[in-house]
Amino acid sequence: MELTGSDIALRLLAVFVLIAINAFFVTAEFSIVSVRRSRIQHLAESGDYPAQFVRDLHQHIERLLSTTQLGITLSSLALGWIGQNAIAKPLLFAFNRFSPFPFNEALARSIAIPAAFILIAYLQLVLGELCPKSVALIYAEELSRLLAPASVVIARFFKPFVWGLNSSTRWLLRRVGIRHDPTDAANQLTPEELQLIISTSAESSGLREEERERLANLFEFGDAVAEGVMVPRTQIVALEQTTTVQSFLQELSESGHSRYPIIGESLDDIKGIVDFKDIAQVLIKLDTQAETLLHPWMMAPYFIPENMALGDVLDVIQKTGQPMLIVVDEFGGTAGLITFQDLMSEILGDRYDSDELDEEEWQQTDEHTFTIQAQMPLGDVNDIIGGTLPITDEYHTLAGFMIHHLQTIPEPGAMLHYENWELILIEAEDNRLHKIQVRWLPPKDDDVVTHAASTGQTSKDGETDDVVTHAASTGQTSEDGETDEQRTQEHPPNEATAPVSEQPDGPNDPEPTDRQTVLTTASLEPQTIAPQSSPPQSPSS
Repeated sequence: MELTGSDIALRLLAVFVLIAINAFFVTAEFSIVSVRRSRIQHLAESGDYPAQFVRDLHQHIERLLSTTQLGITLSSLALGWIGQNAIAKPLLFAFNRFSPFPFNEALARSIAIPAAFILIAYLQLVLGELCPKSVALIYAEELSRLLAPASVVIARFFKPFVWGLNSSTRWLLRRVGIRHDPTDAANQLTPEELQLIISTSAESSGLREEERERLANLFEFGDAVAEGVMVPRTQIVALEQTTTVQSFLQELSESGHSRYPIIGESLDDIKGIVDFKDIAQVLIKLDTQAETLLHPWMMAPYFIPENMALGDVLDVIQKTGQPMLIVVDEFGGTAGLITFQDLMSEILGDRYDSDELDEEEWQQTDEHTFTIQAQMPLGDVNDIIGGTLPITDEYHTLAGFMIHHLQTIPEPGAMLHYENWELILIEAEDNRLHKIQVRWLPPKDDDVVTHAASTGQTSKDGETDDVVTHAASTGQTSEDGETDEQRTQEHPPNEATAPVSEQPDGPNDPEPTDRQTVLTTASLEPQTIAPQSSPPQSPSS
């Protein structure tokens, strides 16, 4: 049947109408599915009428997807049926009218029909699929609220057809052993997927860096245990049972803590917990004497194992109302303590309480020298100095790193060389390390790792000239009765020996002896490690 010009014009108009219908269903589907449900829920509860339609479609998402898919399929089929002749006829006319060489009817038709198919497919993909999809993702909230009322009406109109399609789909899936549930948790985001979205800046560009870090800490919170967050045993400030109110106030002014464990014979014998706010109420009323013991305000302690998950620890604090929990190890000894503030610090990312630290966690003296708190985690130390000090299960802090490599509890002034890093213990008290100076040294061709501590150790008989022994001026004698100075003179170091690392002078260094000592014996087995070729990039202070 020959098509007139008006017929072709109507069919071309129908082509663009069908493309617009396809674009409507694509836009409705992507905008409603991608819009934030929390935002729509808030708008719907606030009385926003279009948002209530969107919420209804979210609650029956399978019905929406089936309806939009049905609309897209029907419009695409109609487009192919109507559009092929509507576009092929004008193309065939153009070939016969404007071609510079003659076309027979069969050849012109064989070219016009594929060309019409390609043109329809192009218009359908660009105008009916890709452009609507992109716009729907950009303006999801506005378009979902605009198109939701019409989508609900269409979904109700197609409900019998959609029900038949969904029923046949589920029946076929059951025949092959697949159980289909649109509300299955498998269709929801898993915690791992949420963590990936949070950590990917492109997908969470609306979050600031600190917000992203806190959300990541929140997900890691459930995997952590009390041992990783607790105040360790060596940092516990405890009071004896005989402590009076006056002594308690004095300790409060010095340490700055608000809660203290009360102990008996040792830290393994914790009798209770005392909270300053309980005593403050009595002090305000002037109902107590300075010599009064703390026993009346002492709360019974609550003990938890060190491997308890932080989520369970939080539940215990909320249910018991205990401000402080005592963490015990597998032998029943006190391993540390944990408070609600420690749990919040784990989420907020601040592992140090600024109220309990009188000084900075670290200071940069010059371009390559840092003074760092010894209890700082080694990963944080590497971030500060721009280094790669190894982290193992045997130690986790800068103090642990130094003790592990020295194989002894160092005293102030002790020195450790690792690769191109020099570590000097500046401050310590009662076997507890407080401050360590970390300095990057320029590389040398003969750099070796020297485990050194400025402790005057005596040499042993049988050492070769390859072992360099410098004795302190304390005049200690070796096993054969010779003085260290005599042995040093008899066995001078040759050129092949490792360089002697001398301790630099500084304001916090101990009183120097006649010769600063560094001991490298055969038992220490020094190892040569390739020095770094360039200084590390340190953060701006």
